[in-house]
Amino acid sequence: MNTLTQNTLVQNSLEEYLTSVKPNVSPQLISPETWLNIDTVAKALPQAITSFFGFECRLGTHKPTADFLTCTSASEAGREILAGSNNHLINLPDSLIEKPIWSNIRNFCHHWSSKSSPLHEKIRNIWLEFDIDESLNTVPLPSCFFGPENIYSVQSDNYNSYQWVNQEALKLLLGKTISPKVEKQLFNCFNLLPKEAYVFQVGVMLARKSELVRICIRNISVENILNYLTQINWQGDINELKTLLNDISNLVDRIDLDIDVGEFVYPKIGLECYLTQQPSFEPRWNLFLEYLVKLGLCVREKHDALLAYPGYVREKSHPELLPSSLLKLSKFLGSEYERVFFRGLHHIKIVYQPEKPLEAKAYLSVSHSLITPKFVSQWRKQEKLTVSN
Repeated sequence: MNTLTQNTLVQNSLEEYLTSVKPNVSPQLISPETWLNIDTVAKALPQAITSFFGFECRLGTHKPTADFLTCTSASEAGREILAGSNNHLINLPDSLIEKPIWSNIRNFCHHWSSKSSPLHEKIRNIWLEFDIDESLNTVPLPSCFFGPENIYSVQSDNYNSYQWVNQEALKLLLGKTISPKVEKQLFNCFNLLPKEAYVFQVGVMLARKSELVRICIRNISVENILNYLTQINWQGDINELKTLLNDISNLVDRIDLDIDVGEFVYPKIGLECYLTQQPSFEPRWNLFLEYLVKLGLCVREKHDALLAYPGYVREKSHPELLPSSLLKLSKFLGSEYERVFFRGLHHIKIVYQPEKPLEAKAYLSVSHSLITPKFVSQWRKQEKLTVSN
């Protein structure tokens, strides 16, 4: 299991980042066997492609499995690495690029990094999502989401402002444009967005050989979610969904809507539930997770493990857990700086599908950054204030 050929390995791989995370993740969330499979992916990816990554954990099962996700932003060197245009200093393994889906991702990133391409100004980030199977001997093909500059309704029958999504972005990722019927449905979903609501992610499940387009919608109220789904001819039970949304909205700060678009809007939807602060500052995390346990959507041991997950690893406290490449960089910058890895609960998604059981998934985030003594002082003051209250 997990045997990789030499040309699949990279120096300074993302696996080194996982070293800072593993000791603080409960085996109830990610088992040692799952870590080995995630390592298979991480060993093939240069750590320079991301400073923000995470894991997707299914909460309703006792099985401690997780999928792996990475984010590359427009401001990072990772864009050029994925594009193969960083003067060959850091590259993806040849064994990946030889595969058509990876070749499409490279082509997408090449256009994204080019100032002459419409994507250069329109795309803020991309996410690669890897489905982690129980036995993984090679790097699985990723699905891909891109974060556009917010897409709002144009409130017009003229869809020209949306054309780049299909003619540029999706064409590059899929190797072809989506069909006219799917495009019409997709653009209709854009155009019927409520005022001030916007699409913040567009995804294609490349790994699952699906041509459905997933769009993630933000800044949309519960009432507007229900009205919007009715307008786009969603085939689910609005009254049943209304009860669920009303219950959830009292426990979280924001709900984003995920829908899958083909020639029609599919009945399966995702409700991304966010709280703006972490559990140590926000007691509603516990209330929300208790609600999920009561519904049978989260097993008790994962409830406890999620609340224990957030935290951080400081370079000065645990240098042995940080990658040597990052330690060298902070040392070069001087003793005023140190590298810190932060762990957080990003959001929880409830998957709703008519006539099927609800499902809940937790998205755990990891990020790293340089901090200064001023930052540490402010952080400690905030922690003391929280405890005193």
